[in-house]
Amino acid sequence: MSHRVLGFAICGLAFATLTPIANATAVIGFDAAYTAAGQWYQSDVRPGGSAAVVSLVGAGGNLESNQPLPTGAARLTTDNTNAAKAEVAVADAYGKAGNILRSLELQYDFYRSNAAGQNTAAAPALKLTFYKPSACIGDCFVTLVYEPYWQSGSSADPTANQWTHASIDFDTGLFWQNGGFGQTNSAGGPPLKTLQDWSLAFNADFAGADLISVGMGVGTFNPGQNDYFDNVQISHSFGTGYSANYDFGPAAPAVVPEPSAIALAGLAILALAGSRRRKAG
Repeated sequence: MSHRVLGFAICGLAFATLTPIANATAVIGFDAAYTAAGQWYQSDVRPGGSAAVVSLVGAGGNLESNQPLPTGAARLTTDNTNAAKAEVAVADAYGKAGNILRSLELQYDFYRSNAAGQNTAAAPALKLTFYKPSACIGDCFVTLVYEPYWQSGSSADPTANQWTHASIDFDTGLFWQNGGFGQTNSAGGPPLKTLQDWSLAFNADFAGADLISVGMGVGTFNPGQNDYFDNVQISHSFGTGYSANYDFGPAAPAVVPEPSAIALAGLAILALAGSRRRKAG
């Protein structure tokens, strides 16, 4: 499903009372397409890219020993082609930009690595997509992209082979944008602005635009990636507030009784049956 089609679906949701959750929601995989609010799905996975939830048990090194939440993470990969892309997202009724951005808080942890000789700048990026479906002039659809590479204000490769925590709010964290609400596409680089600065740079229609999805991904022209993310947190305090925390990890394996346990249980049943027969006689 395209972001524009998704926009119509999500903007139709009622802004019901949302109760903050204390515990993280477990995510064990990604749907192939958008299915429901609050459900993570593959929003843009192109040939050469992959997105999956994996176990980190046995991975070794910092990837396993320093993971933010046990015992797994979301994994994003791209092959050695520039066209490969791996992006996942979650959609919900988050609220309108003019209402929620001042108190919006976003956090996630990421781990980046690359194949030998491939892109050392890429890392899982966070994407915020806004859409205003009616009473809007011009292009009323935009995605703001937070890339670790740009967070020093100039280009700097994120540290490889270790978990890094990212924390973003109204005036912390730099985004580029792909064009809309009176702004042209900044094409993956400067101008870089905070949420506060972009809210001032966009035209007046942006305040009424709904935040329709939060995405995580590795975009095109980032070949040779083997990256991970976990512990995604989305919250704001407008109105009744909103809070969602996501823990990515595989489903726990089903517990299968050992043969010896099954045999002992069988003997116990036979013994009980024999006891009952003796009492009846």
